[in-house]
Amino acid sequence: MAASHPNLRLLDQSSAAKEVNLASELFHRINRIIPQDQVLLTVPPKCNVRHAIALMQKHGYSQLPVVDEGEVLGVFSFRSFAKETACTTLDKWVKEQCAPGDLTVDEFLEQFEFARVTDEMDHVFDAMDRDNGILIGTPERLIAVLTPMDFLRYLYQVASPFVMVSEIELALRALIRIALSDQQIVTAAKRCLSGAYGNDDQIPTTLEEMTFDNYQSLISFGDNWKQFEPVLGGTRTRASGKLKEIGAIRNDLFHFKREITMQEHQMLAGHRNWLLTKIKQAEAHPKPEVQP
Repeated sequence: MAASHPNLRLLDQSSAAKEVNLASELFHRINRIIPQDQVLLTVPPKCNVRHAIALMQKHGYSQLPVVDEGEVLGVFSFRSFAKETACTTLDKWVKEQCAPGDLTVDEFLEQFEFARVTDEMDHVFDAMDRDNGILIGTPERLIAVLTPMDFLRYLYQVASPFVMVSEIELALRALIRIALSDQQIVTAAKRCLSGAYGNDDQIPTTLEEMTFDNYQSLISFGDNWKQFEPVLGGTRTRASGKLKEIGAIRNDLFHFKREITMQEHQMLAGHRNWLLTKIKQAEAHPKPEVQP
């Protein structure tokens, strides 16, 4: 993924920027969730409801802050509009001689909670669950609007590389077990890892004891490849290259050296899908059991 540094675009040259300190750069706080490309769209209180809804549909928003003279009065949303109109009878609309879309947004306001850019994420969970959104900043200085989808996208961005690496390692273990029996794993490990560990007693001989680099060595070692080729396909060089790329990204991730790029995220996803395909093929064409 692209580096997920704190979003300072909306904070530069403002009093809010002073709140973004080292802690906010290192810890996952609200400022990290604000989308870099968010366009803050507001409407005045006398904006026609029909126009406000057209704006929300055009921009893919579910709510709009309503601002008068630089101060947030509340939020107009699909929900606030639906709740009010659902409670109003047809007779009342007839008596008032208007359609709901002809009214102004200040007739349908709801109140969202405000949060600071330096607030911890979990501080706003209840408000987010209740209102389906929160406002960032103050009534006099609105910085952004956050929705559950903004949180979901951010958390997916942070977590997905770790989830994919977990899936990759578990898939590799499964494929190694498909290719080799327990005894063959011991033999193959001693064959390819003796140079790294020296003493045979120190060589890991179960997959649970092995590191990702051990898996890579086990599969890529010349005398072992003939047993892995039916499972992984392709060539030893190609499989080894994929595992090296995974290992490099994994090392940076798990040692928190940096955040991976979008290109690396896509590469990781591609290699994860490659192993998923091999798992599916192995299930469809199980290895025949050797008769005693």
